[in-house]
Amino acid sequence: MVDIDKSSTHLPAIVRGLHDMRTAGVLTDVTLLVDGQLFPAHRNVLAAASPYFYAMFTGGLHEARQKEVAIHGVDQDIMALLLDFIYTGTVSLTPDSIQEVKALLQAADLFQIGNLQRACEEWLLRFLTTANCVSLYFLAGTHNCGRLTRAAKWMLGGNFTEVSEGEEFLSLGVEQLVELVSDDSLEVRAESDVFEAAMRWLEHTGADGLVADQVLKHVRYYLIDPQYLQEKVRAHSLVKDCPETLKLCEAAVQVRGWDDDVDGNAAYAESLGLTTDLRFGMKGCNTILFLGGDPHKDFPDRSVCIAYNPHAKTQYRLPLPYSASNACAVVTEDQKLYVGGGNVEDANAIGHCKPCRLFFVYDAVHNVWLEKASMRDIRTNFAMASVGKSVYAMGGKNFLVGYIAAVERYDPDTNVWHAARPLPYAISGHTAVTVGDCIYVLGGYARRVVTTSTIRYQPATDTWTELAPMSIARMKAGVAALDGKIYAVGAWQGQVTMEMYDPEKEKWEPGVVLPYNVVSGVGLVALDGRLYLCGAGEGGMRDVYFFSPTDLPWPFGQWCLNEREVVRFENFACTTGRLHLEGLECIADRPLQSRAAARLHSAIAGHHFFQTK
Repeated sequence: MVDIDKSSTHLPAIVRGLHDMRTAGVLTDVTLLVDGQLFPAHRNVLAAASPYFYAMFTGGLHEARQKEVAIHGVDQDIMALLLDFIYTGTVSLTPDSIQEVKALLQAADLFQIGNLQRACEEWLLRFLTTANCVSLYFLAGTHNCGRLTRAAKWMLGGNFTEVSEGEEFLSLGVEQLVELVSDDSLEVRAESDVFEAAMRWLEHTGADGLVADQVLKHVRYYLIDPQYLQEKVRAHSLVKDCPETLKLCEAAVQVRGWDDDVDGNAAYAESLGLTTDLRFGMKGCNTILFLGGDPHKDFPDRSVCIAYNPHAKTQYRLPLPYSASNACAVVTEDQKLYVGGGNVEDANAIGHCKPCRLFFVYDAVHNVWLEKASMRDIRTNFAMASVGKSVYAMGGKNFLVGYIAAVERYDPDTNVWHAARPLPYAISGHTAVTVGDCIYVLGGYARRVVTTSTIRYQPATDTWTELAPMSIARMKAGVAALDGKIYAVGAWQGQVTMEMYDPEKEKWEPGVVLPYNVVSGVGLVALDGRLYLCGAGEGGMRDVYFFSPTDLPWPFGQWCLNEREVVRFENFACTTGRLHLEGLECIADRPLQSRAAARLHSAIAGHHFFQTK
């Protein structure tokens, strides 16, 4: 039997026909009255699209017999958009349509049009910023939009100080403000930030002592620095008019005094009614992050990031939003972790993989990744760096034009990528690092050779400057900045010394001997005043060493073993970030070291790596 199937063209034709009939007023059998505006429509179409209208027209209600039905709770402009969607499945919008989409989401919820509500939620997620996250958080919560609620809460909590200075925050109702001030998930490093945010709102609204007490009693005074508590909080005139708040302040002073220790007296503090729970932002741990590389045979999963705490010598598994090799990662100054680009698997592509333009940010509160605007260019083997809150993607390789020089900047406030001045030449396999408000790009493959180049980008002027070259050609080098200096290790054919660049002197200086022969693909990061050298040694070396440049004047110094058999990838991306480890899976096992690595350990055991002039 051979069926006739024209559904792919028949259904769209029916929809277009119904829409044309509505606009022409043909066979319409009901008129919706909204704010004095009449909207002719077909009952069966409305009922098919909306359970609200289905119940209205089939449930024996008075409206089922009326030719004209008054609709409340929505204005005429939004009803026009709603009917357009019911009849066509589309709505015409611009990036400036935030308020319209918020109202359309409310209307979609009212009329129970689930696919429109989800579409509005997806649209608002794309345009979520620090300027609108407060209103979107409460809107999403009211209308059960889970993804938007989580994303807006992450944006709000992760940028709380900035958000609290904005118009939306200052326009909150008192109950909404109390909800935010009471929230455990605020990513603040100091409780004084919460107190100051509450005071901004109180002063802006001119609230009296009764309202102030209702708000300020939710600040966690036990967590506030004792000196700040004494001089700024207790002494504030508004606090003196808040009896319950003043009582909490006095209790905190009694428990803490001038003592900086918040752990020793927690039980006593709680007995006095003080909240001692830390905010989310106070629980972070500085970690080294490994991701995006070629998995080792003992750890074949590249769909995870490994977070390594070098002090506790523990590792945690952080799932990635997508599986890729040669992806890049960067942490901005506001401690947002971004991942982008790289080669993703594609069975139809040459080599079964292809470069991508994907870009995600990590939401530590909910332990999920949020997809952000994709990069303008497809990239792999590129470099990523940040200045302030902005992220820069530079150079790399794609399957369309090969090596590229294109540079683009991501603005997190608008979720938009902007073109920046290109690199002086197309390049891939390079490394980038930020010092102050400048980005330095080192080495890479350009002009058919592995280069020694050092070039500097100044975002303020959107200009590139070529600087003194490195002493050795490098590709996928380990590069880190510490105390205003740039350190570089790793070379295409291996290297046993590290060199340092001083931006003030504008020159490279040879320096400390490395603990092993370091090849390309090594990780070098700066964390808590130390440099950490990670993996990429000959013979399968996967250890982590640390070096403290301040211990002795350059070029003197000593590398010390931090832990063996840590790095689980080859050709990996390496960065540092402050993560919250509570919700992550701890990796208890350690893969057995390779024989080559064991021989190398034996050869260097007991030796100190000390450079003398």
